[in-house]
Amino acid sequence: MNPAQLRAAAQKAQREQKRAIDKYNRQVRNHNAAAKKVVNDYNREVRSYNSKVRARNRQVENQRRRINQEIARLNARPTSATFSTYRASTATLVQTYSTVESSLTSRAVSPTAQRFVDLASNETANSVYLVNAFDGDGAPEDDPNEDELRAPSMATELAAFGQDLVNRWTGALYALSPHNPDAARHFCTSAREVIITMLDSSAPDAEVKQEEPACEVTDRGAPTRKAKISYLLRRHGVADDGITNLIDEDVKNLLSLFRTFNDGTHGHAGRFTITELSGIRTRVESAIGFVHQVVTVSAS
Repeated sequence: MNPAQLRAAAQKAQREQKRAIDKYNRQVRNHNAAAKKVVNDYNREVRSYNSKVRARNRQVENQRRRINQEIARLNARPTSATFSTYRASTATLVQTYSTVESSLTSRAVSPTAQRFVDLASNETANSVYLVNAFDGDGAPEDDPNEDELRAPSMATELAAFGQDLVNRWTGALYALSPHNPDAARHFCTSAREVIITMLDSSAPDAEVKQEEPACEVTDRGAPTRKAKISYLLRRHGVADDGITNLIDEDVKNLLSLFRTFNDGTHGHAGRFTITELSGIRTRVESAIGFVHQVVTVSAS
């Protein structure tokens, strides 16, 4: 090689070396960026998870505090004979919820199962509040006006079961007026039909018995309401006797309310205040939302 060729070869080697170094540095930067992204994504997921856990814990604590406050108010008064059947049913619901909720501290359950228990805590609190409202110890400062008390709701949840059910619930709400002597009979008849239809249409007898041939049945051989609830929960991947019992007690409590309210056509017509009627609406409306969660399985 002459001197010019040597210089050219040296320059070429330098360029190739520089390209190799640049390529290596790019690969290092890309690797570091990817590693940093993985760490950042992980940390973001951890923060999001922790935030959700804290939010849920706050919600559970607030709900537990609400239940305890309502029970404390109830226990602070002498026992009343008014609405005794509903009182007894509510006491059973409180005990069932407390038992199931306590059991969760010693065992792991799925997020879906936990969600049903959390929803049941709201049901329990609403039921105890209603007993207090029947005793004249409600929260009148939170009362809606008559138009708000009778305003339609739950149309989206009930639409899947047909317009007739939407109309029944709308009619039940429209009857809620302290001036309507037929409010009790009309409301309880329509609201009961809504709840029963949601459960029965979502868990037909034949399907329940096919899924569980040895399920609990009535004297007529039909699956019991508890068997239907168990069937519906299994569709969510929840097979837990405690949670099944809790939801069954919630529905029992609701049916007890309907019977009590229906009896009001003879002993309490015209005596229900807006505070009481609002508590009744809240109790039943929340239950419709709860049952809707139980009977509805999200498409995967």
